[in-house]
Amino acid sequence: MNKMLLMMTLVLFCFSLPAQAQELKSPVHLRLASQDLGSAWYVYGANFAKLWRNILPRGSTIDVLPYGGGPANSYLIEKGDADLALSFTAIANWAVQGKVLHKKNIESIRGLVGSLDRYYLAVIATKRSGITSLEEVAKKKLPARIVSQPVGSTAESSMPLLFEAYGLSHEAIKSWGGSVTPTSTGVAQAQMTDGKADIWIQVVTAGHPAVSELALSTELNFLPASEEVIKKMMGYGFEKTVLPANVFKGQDREVPYVGFPTILIGHQDLRPEVAYLLTKTIVENKEALMKAHAGFKEFRPEDAWKLSQYGIPLHPGAEKYYRDKGMMR
Repeated sequence: MNKMLLMMTLVLFCFSLPAQAQELKSPVHLRLASQDLGSAWYVYGANFAKLWRNILPRGSTIDVLPYGGGPANSYLIEKGDADLALSFTAIANWAVQGKVLHKKNIESIRGLVGSLDRYYLAVIATKRSGITSLEEVAKKKLPARIVSQPVGSTAESSMPLLFEAYGLSHEAIKSWGGSVTPTSTGVAQAQMTDGKADIWIQVVTAGHPAVSELALSTELNFLPASEEVIKKMMGYGFEKTVLPANVFKGQDREVPYVGFPTILIGHQDLRPEVAYLLTKTIVENKEALMKAHAGFKEFRPEDAWKLSQYGIPLHPGAEKYYRDKGMMR
C-alpha cells in the first residue's frame, strides 16, 4: 500500500512540474556576463549561479564572467560570448534600439527578469578634496582627479553624458590639470582611500560592497544632481530617483540622482525551457537573494515581466513563465 501511495505521489509530482522542467534533462552550459571583481553585479551573478545550479540538470555549468559591465555586456550577448548578462533598462534599450552609444541595434537581446533593484548614477567625492558639486568643478575649473569604472561599463559610458549635462568634458578637466581615469573597482576604491583620487563616478545600489567599504575608512560627500541635470539625463532614458538617507556611513541626507533598475537579459537563441527555469528561479527566490546582497531589497518580482515598456522584448521562455503565473495576460 505504501509503495502504491509513493508511486501515485511521484506521478502527481511529475505532472505538476512545468513542461519546461520535464523537458530539460541534459546538462546546460551558460556564461553570465557581470562586471569586475568587487562589483555588486559580480556578487549578483555568483548568487544567481548558485541558485540555478540547484535546479539545472546534473553536470550543468554556469560561468560568471568577471568583466564587462552595462554596454559591454550587450556586445558580449551580440557576439555570442555570453548567453546571459546583467544590464540596466536604459542601457539595454540603447542596444536594442541602436541609439546613444550604439550605431546599430542589437537584435539578439531578449529580456528575462526586470526590476531587480534600484541603482543610482552617483558622484562621490572625498571630504578632504573640498569639492561639493560638479558645477563647482566646471565653474572654478578645478583640477579634479576623477576615477570611474572600466571602459565599456555603465558608469564609464554614462560619464560623457553626465559631463555634457554639467558643461564639462574630459578634455576640459585635463586642461585644468585634472584627470579622468577609467579603472577597476578595486583600484578606484584604493585611490579614493589613499587620496590619489577626488571623485568617483560610479553606479551604486544599497549595500554596494566597494562603496560601503570605502565609506568606513574615508569621509565622503555624495554630490547631488541638480534638477536641470536630472532633466537632461532623463532625455537619455535615465529615471529621476533619490538615494535614501543613511544607505552609506556618513551619508545622512537624501541625495537626488538619476538611476535605473538592474535587469537580466539573454540571447534570443537561449532555449525556451532553459529561459523558463532561470526566470522562475530568480522571481521566486527574493528572500534568498536579499540575504546575499542588500540591493535585492528593492526587487519587485510582481513587476519583473515589465520589460517591454522599456523597449526590450521578452524571451519567449520567460514570457511563458509570466503567463503561467498569471502575471501577464
